[in-house]
Amino acid sequence: MKKLSTYLVSLILSVMLVFAVIATALAAVVRTNVTAEKSIKLSERINIYSSVKGELQKYFGNQYNTTGVPANVYMDAVDEDYIRSITDAYTNALFTSLESGDVVLLETPPNKTMENNIENFFSEYADSNGYEKDEVYNKKVAATTRNAYHVIENYCDVYKYGTIMEHGILSKASKVYSNLGKIMAVCTGALIFLVILLILVNIKGISGTLYWLGVSALIAGVFGTVPTAYLLGVNYFDSFVIKQPQVFRTFTSAMYGLTEAFMAVHIAVLATGVIFIVMYAVLNRLSKKI
Repeated sequence: MKKLSTYLVSLILSVMLVFAVIATALAAVVRTNVTAEKSIKLSERINIYSSVKGELQKYFGNQYNTTGVPANVYMDAVDEDYIRSITDAYTNALFTSLESGDVVLLETPPNKTMENNIENFFSEYADSNGYEKDEVYNKKVAATTRNAYHVIENYCDVYKYGTIMEHGILSKASKVYSNLGKIMAVCTGALIFLVILLILVNIKGISGTLYWLGVSALIAGVFGTVPTAYLLGVNYFDSFVIKQPQVFRTFTSAMYGLTEAFMAVHIAVLATGVIFIVMYAVLNRLSKKI
C-alpha cells in the first residue's frame, strides 16, 4: 500500500514537473532572446538595413508616375547608416515601451540633404515651367518632405512599433513582458520545489528519484522538441502574410530563432532525461547483484 501511494504521488509530481520544465524553458528562452540588443543583432545579421533601402528605392521609384519626383531625389540622401539610426531607434523604443508600459515618442533624425534635394527639385521644376513660388508651392514642398519622412519611418519600423501602439497591443504585451523576470522566478521556484518533493517522496531509494526525474525530463523534452522540429521542418512561419518584405523577413527570422532556441533547450532536457534513466538502470542492476 505504501509503495502504491509513493508511486501515485510520484506520478502526479512527475506530470506537474513536465509542465514546470516546459514553462521554465519558455520563460527563459523569451527573456533571453526577446530583447532590444538581440533584436538589433538580428537586424545586423540578416542585413535588414540593406533590405529597407532596397524597398524604399522600389517604393519611390513606383511613385514617380504619381508624384513626378524621381527616386534619386530621396535616395541620394538616404544611406544605410541613416536607415540604421532610425530602425534601431524604433527597436529600442519598442522594448523600452514594453518594459515600462509607456509610449516612447520618437523624433526622426533630420536629413537636411534630402530636404535640400526636394526643395531644389521643385525649385528647378518651377523655374523651368514658369510656376510662381507662392503659398501653394511652399505647401507642396512641405507636404512632399513630410511624406518622405513618413514613408522612411514606416519602412524602418521593421518590428512595427507604430502598429503595436495604434492597435492598443502595447499595454497588454507590456504586462507580460515587464514581468518576465517574475514569471521565470515563479516557474523556476516551482520546478525546484517539485524536484525536492520528488526526492523526499522517494527518500529511501535514490534510484526511484532518478527514474521519475528521467521520465519527466524525457516527456518534457519530447513535448518541446517534436512540435518545434515540425514548425522548422515545414517552414511554418513562411506562410505568414505580411505586406512589407523587410517586416516579413525580420518577423520570420525572429520566430525561427526563438523556435530553434526553444528546441535546443528541450533537446538538452531530453538528453538529461536519458542520462537519468541510464543512471537509474545501472543503479537498479547493481542493487540486484548486491
